[in-house]
Amino acid sequence: MRRARIFFSGFALLLIFSISGCGFKDIDKRFFVVAMGIDRGSAPSSYRVTVRLAIPTGNMESGETKTEVETMEAPSIAEAVRQLKSIVDKELDFGHCRVILFGRTLMEDGVDDPINWLSRRRDIQQVAFLGMAEPDAFHVLKLHPQSERYPGNALFLSFGSEGTESSYTLTEYLFDWVRRQSETGKDGFLPIIRTDKDRNSYRVDRVAFTDKEKLRLCLDPEESQLFNISARRYDKAAIAMPYQGTRIVFALSQVITRVSITRDDVPTVTFHIRASGFLEESPPNFMEGDIPKIESRLQAEVNNRLVDLLNKIRGAEVDPYGFGLHYLATYFGNTKDWEHWKKVYPEVVFRVQSRIVIEKVGLVE
Repeated sequence: MRRARIFFSGFALLLIFSISGCGFKDIDKRFFVVAMGIDRGSAPSSYRVTVRLAIPTGNMESGETKTEVETMEAPSIAEAVRQLKSIVDKELDFGHCRVILFGRTLMEDGVDDPINWLSRRRDIQQVAFLGMAEPDAFHVLKLHPQSERYPGNALFLSFGSEGTESSYTLTEYLFDWVRRQSETGKDGFLPIIRTDKDRNSYRVDRVAFTDKEKLRLCLDPEESQLFNISARRYDKAAIAMPYQGTRIVFALSQVITRVSITRDDVPTVTFHIRASGFLEESPPNFMEGDIPKIESRLQAEVNNRLVDLLNKIRGAEVDPYGFGLHYLATYFGNTKDWEHWKKVYPEVVFRVQSRIVIEKVGLVE
């Protein structure tokens, strides 16, 4: 009995001595990484990593946020992050990193390695916003807009629904991007973030499309808005067009879409879209005319614009809408069906059937 007590006492002491010290560091000994940018380095196989750091402070006044931008180039992202730690006096904390930007040059080469690193890090949030920076991530993160309440706040509000809500701005998350990179029949997209030096602010009104490897196509603002409406069913947008010597603006309040694909040798993709809303801008007494005629003209405008956009995306050999995935799901596709779809996708015929409903002309009817 005495030997057993001695044995358990010794075992308990061993457990106590084997326990390591607490690795927790106080807030004032940390740099919180709120945004991260990855660019192609000066060497073809190197990376330039830029981090936007938030410095914790007790009292924070508007426009007086304490922030710091650090950058480092290395053969790999992991090495660049380790070297960044050697030039700061506090521990880098990635738990609050909500924005990750890729430089355009890096996107043109491919982002497999950065995505692999981001997916492996346990402290990188899978709900972090992704975007493509022009001309590069370093210059975008270096910008410090006057409206920022705290470091990175301007970027957070641009992508999240807490701040501005623009039909030209698309939001993409890390988890969805990783899923699209491995999903059969669906390709990825990223919002493009540019700097507006005249206004000292960000401009997010374009979208970039990629295949499974690299950048393939960038849309202009009007095309980006149409993609947001049709692919994401974004209903806080507006469609403008000329009509009888004037210009009318149709504001959307609801968007419903549906896709049907035939199983012909060359499939036909029919995109159905129904949009309801009101005329936000038009000349006085404009609605005294023929409302069905105006709706018909809007439908023709949407049909033509959307068909042109779909053909442009098809010409770039990308599929952000996921038509290929829809085709396989509809016909219980196997490997043979997928190979057939990839072969005929450049020749797929697109048809758009829209239904526009003008519910009212605004607050004054």
